[in-house]
Amino acid sequence: MTTTRRRTCADRGCPGKVDEDGFCLKWGYPCDGKAGPPEPVTVPGMRIPTSPRVNPWDEPVEIPPTSGQDPLVLPTDDFAVPETRRYCPACHRRVQRVAGFCSSCGTRYSLTPPLRKGEVLAGHEIIRALGHGGVGWVFLAADLDTDRKLRVLKGQRNPRDRNAREAFELERRALVDLDHPGIVAITRVVPPQVPDGVFYLAMEYVRGRTLEDARLTAGSAGQPVAAVAAQVLSWGEQILEALGYLHQSGWLYCDLKPDNVMLTGTRIKIIDFGAVRRIDDRTSTPWGTRGFEAPEVQERGPAGPSVRSDLYTVGRTLGALTLATRTTEFLRRFPPGTDPRSIVTRDTLDPFIRLLARATATDPADRFGTAEQMREQLAGVRRQLLAVHEGTPQPGRSVLFSPVSREFAQHLDVGEVDPLDAVRALPVPLVAADDPAVSFLASLGSLDPAQQLAALEGPPVDSPAVAYHRIRALLAAGRPGEAREAAGALPDRPGDWSGWWHRGLVALAGADHAAARQWFDRVYGWLPGEIAARLGNAVASELARDWPAAAGDYRGVWRTDHSAVAAGFGLARALLAVKDRSAAAEVLLAVPAGAAAAVTARTGAIDLLIEPADAARFADVLRAAAIVEELNVPGSQGLRLRIRVLRAALNCTDRPDRHPGGLFGEPVDENGLRWALYRQLRRLAEQTRDSVLRCALVDLSYTFRPATWW
Repeated sequence: MTTTRRRTCADRGCPGKVDEDGFCLKWGYPCDGKAGPPEPVTVPGMRIPTSPRVNPWDEPVEIPPTSGQDPLVLPTDDFAVPETRRYCPACHRRVQRVAGFCSSCGTRYSLTPPLRKGEVLAGHEIIRALGHGGVGWVFLAADLDTDRKLRVLKGQRNPRDRNAREAFELERRALVDLDHPGIVAITRVVPPQVPDGVFYLAMEYVRGRTLEDARLTAGSAGQPVAAVAAQVLSWGEQILEALGYLHQSGWLYCDLKPDNVMLTGTRIKIIDFGAVRRIDDRTSTPWGTRGFEAPEVQERGPAGPSVRSDLYTVGRTLGALTLATRTTEFLRRFPPGTDPRSIVTRDTLDPFIRLLARATATDPADRFGTAEQMREQLAGVRRQLLAVHEGTPQPGRSVLFSPVSREFAQHLDVGEVDPLDAVRALPVPLVAADDPAVSFLASLGSLDPAQQLAALEGPPVDSPAVAYHRIRALLAAGRPGEAREAAGALPDRPGDWSGWWHRGLVALAGADHAAARQWFDRVYGWLPGEIAARLGNAVASELARDWPAAAGDYRGVWRTDHSAVAAGFGLARALLAVKDRSAAAEVLLAVPAGAAAAVTARTGAIDLLIEPADAARFADVLRAAAIVEELNVPGSQGLRLRIRVLRAALNCTDRPDRHPGGLFGEPVDENGLRWALYRQLRRLAEQTRDSVLRCALVDLSYTFRPATWW
């Protein structure tokens, strides 16, 4: 278990352009403005250049809604299968001619369309051939029984294989009953019209383009592009909803890829069910597409397909649409077995890359277990990307963690986060509704840590959640040593992210920063859509003083949900650590006015804008003054803020002699500022009860009072 080192911007061939936070626009790391040669990234079996001019995911394009061309105005000339795609339908060996007998197995074949324009097949008038794929020929037809409604007819793969014919008819008859908006509707099975003829599947005609076709001309000059990840994830949510329905109905799809998903408007529909099979089928030969098919399907044959292998194809499809401009390029650059985490991308794409990594893990046990699990995480990742893409927070309710809004470390002291304070306030994994101890653990909420520990000595029921609650109670009671022993006794169950989370908490409390980062990184990789997991990762990185990593994760949490004020303060500290005071101030100013720490955040922003007082810019001083007036803090605290701003203005080297409106209504020339400081200090002295301090303030006021004749 290792944590990938976060590199500096200079490591990656920085273009020298930064965002409003002072971080590189290409990579999201602290930018020194010095361009350097790109560093190649090594992945299994290949070398991938990382130049921003080469990587398509650095300049993605949003794919416009599409309805496709009118099929009735397309040319209707028949065509044959091109030479590069000619295979025997029985043994799948290459053949040279468009028709004849296979030289390998002797099977008679024809690679020219078997139906012609105008032919009528079981009430369907053929309009044109649409193409040839793994299932055979595909035709556009008019359904004469429904006022010439357009249908698609797909032929059987190998009509001479009796078993295949029976399986085709049996399975497709079952698929007729499927009814989901994300799945192409199958209207009927058309039996062979002659002995040993071809079965056809009659399906609805979907007006639109495949995802692959839609992105091939989406560039400004009609060139192929990589799609925006947030948009691809919106398609992914629809795909997973459809696959979840298919899985619950007892079927596996097995052949998801960009060519098998239609985009109609902004909605998608899965087409081409040539590889579909029953979930419990362990005998028939599985079909799929090389490069998208899960490794266990190739290794284990009929025993390989599963829900997890279906979800593998979803991950590969999402990657193909975002990491390359066309599928062939994706398969060449990122063959199966490539770990997406080895790809150098911006920090904003980090949760997306982690989603791909889990979905396409080599070991099926490391993947998502259900379409709903993956959809939940995908939705969380999409919120994080949309927050960047649209520039507005995209909060969402987690079903796995408590809210991220609990307060801790709301200060700007770099390197001074209290680990125990953070451990006690980080989000808590929620107890599953079906856990036998859920009611018992809920009853402990009103007890203090000592009382909770006493109750946990003899719980009425036992479950892993009880052990996790005891660890948190020990940490809250200030007994990290016992918590470490309890965490050490936890069994190592596959996929037990709650156990990993609590091991991370114990490591944080014990100042074992390396172990804490490993555990939290593991949770974040397992649950990339959970900003709570990313917040834990950020805290661990900050305590390890890995400021670029901490800034990246804090920024991801903060941009997604402004109620996570602790992430805002954490990001500000990380920015201060790399000497970016202005960016840190902007983060603090974004803390919602209704938050409990709003005054603390704005006061901190004022300090960052005007300090050091002898180097402040007048524009920053004016902004600080506006913040002070907006805060309208009464009494001595408000006077102190005004005094600090006035002193900074007096020391500004770029201060003009005049400024419309002045500063707190006072002129900005030296005399005006000195008089203002004198009056404010005298008012503060009047409100001070400490006589020594009052005298000191009066004395200080005279140092600013301009010299006069009276």
